[in-house]
Amino acid sequence: MAAKTRLLIPVIFICGACCQPPKSAEKVTGKEGDIRIIQLDPTHGHAAAAQSDQIDRIDTNVYVYAPVKEDVTPYFQQINALNTRKIHPTRWHEVSYFGKDYLEKMAAEKKGNVVVLAGNNRLKIDYIEQSVNAGMNVFSDKPMVINQAGFRRLEKVYQLAQDKGLLMFDMMTERYSLINRVQRSLMQDTLLFGKLLPGTADHPSVMESSVHHFYRGGKGTRPAWYFDVLQQGEGIVDVTTHLIDLTFWKMFPDKVIDYQKDIKVLTANRSSVVLTGAEFSAATSLSAIPSSLTQYMKDSTLEVYANGSITYLLNGVYTEVKVQWRPATPPDGNDLRNAFAGGTRSKLLIMQEYGQKQPFLCIQKAGKISGHEFRIQLEKSISRLQTEYPGISFAEKSNMFQIVIPSELENANDPTFKVFINYLENKDMPKWEVPNTLAKYYITTTALEMAKGKN
Repeated sequence: MAAKTRLLIPVIFICGACCQPPKSAEKVTGKEGDIRIIQLDPTHGHAAAAQSDQIDRIDTNVYVYAPVKEDVTPYFQQINALNTRKIHPTRWHEVSYFGKDYLEKMAAEKKGNVVVLAGNNRLKIDYIEQSVNAGMNVFSDKPMVINQAGFRRLEKVYQLAQDKGLLMFDMMTERYSLINRVQRSLMQDTLLFGKLLPGTADHPSVMESSVHHFYRGGKGTRPAWYFDVLQQGEGIVDVTTHLIDLTFWKMFPDKVIDYQKDIKVLTANRSSVVLTGAEFSAATSLSAIPSSLTQYMKDSTLEVYANGSITYLLNGVYTEVKVQWRPATPPDGNDLRNAFAGGTRSKLLIMQEYGQKQPFLCIQKAGKISGHEFRIQLEKSISRLQTEYPGISFAEKSNMFQIVIPSELENANDPTFKVFINYLENKDMPKWEVPNTLAKYYITTTALEMAKGKN
C-alpha cells in the first residue's frame, strides 16, 4: 500500500495589521535573551542551523508551531543532538503547538520576534506574509518563492516589512563557504585576475553549477512532498537561488542589482530526473510512491523536474547557472560544486569530482601576461590573503595553480544566523541585500516560465 502524506493546505489568517498604519518593530538591543525564535513548520534540516550555537542574545525557549508533530520529528532530533553533544552543548527548550490553526496561533500569540522558515517551499510566501503582518522579522531558507505569482507577493511583503521596520533575510549559506570567499577576493584583485570578461551567449564569462542527490547515503531522508515540484519547486527555482546569489556577490560585491535595469534572462532549460520505486524508497524510507505523486508518474517510475540551467546578462556580462540532481550518491561520492570566472589576466576555477570530498580552487594564466610575471603576482596576492586566511598557499597543478586552503579555517557552524541578528541589533543590513534578493527571484521565476514554455 502506498504511504500516506499530509495534504498541505494552510489555514490563512489575515492579520489586522495589514489594514492599519504600520507599527514600529519591537526594538532589538542585543541584551541577553533579546532574540526570541519561532520555528514555523520546520520540516527542512536547515531550520536547526539557526540554533547550532548557544548565543546569550538568544532566549533559550524556542516556540515551535506546526500542523502535525510527526512531520517535524527530524527537527526535534537535530535539536536533541545539539543539546547532548559533548563539545559546547546547547540548552534549547522547545515549546510546541500542533494543530490546524497553527498559523493563526503563531500570529496571535507572537511569542517570538524572529520567525525561522525552513520547509515546504510552496507555503513559504504564505508564512512570510503571516509573520510580517504579525510584526515579526523573518529568517528564511531558500527559495522564498517558486513562481512568478510568489515573486509579485514577495515584492509587496518586502515593502511592508520596510514600512514596519522589520528585516527579511534569505539564508544564503554559500557566501560563508571559504572557497567562495577566497575566489571572490581574487576576482577583485585586478593585478592578478584583471577585469571581468564580458563573454558570449555560447561561452559565458561566469558559471556556477552544482550536483545533488536525492538519496544521501544515510544522511537523513526526504519527505514525499520534496518530490512534488508544486510543493518543493522545480530545480530551476530552488538550488539556483544559491548559485545566482554567488554570481551577484562575486562579480559585483556590495553593488545594488536592479532587476529592471541590470538583468536580462536569455535562455532557460529544464529536464527531469527519473527515479524507480526502489530509488524513491531509499531516499524517503517510504515503502512505495504515494498517490499524491501520481501526476508525476510514467509507468512505474517517478519524473521530477529537478534539473535546470539559466543564462543571463548581468551588467553586460554573460553568466550561467546550472543545477543537476541524481537519484543517489555513489559509494565514493558526495554533492559536487564546479564554477569558473574569466578575467583578462587569469581564469579562476572551482572543480570537484566524485571521490573528492572538497572542491579545489585553481587559477590559470590568461591573456598576454608571461608565466614568470604571473607567478610573481600570484605570490604577492596570496601573501596579502594570508593576513585574513592564515596558512593559505598555492601549488602547481598541471597547467594551472591550486589555491591551497587549510580545512581548519572553515567555520565549524553556519554563521548565517549570527550575521542576521547582528543586522537586527545594529540596523546596518547592506543596502544591496533586499534589491539583490528580489533580482535573484526575478531571474529564477522568469526562467521557469521561459523553460516551461519550451516544453
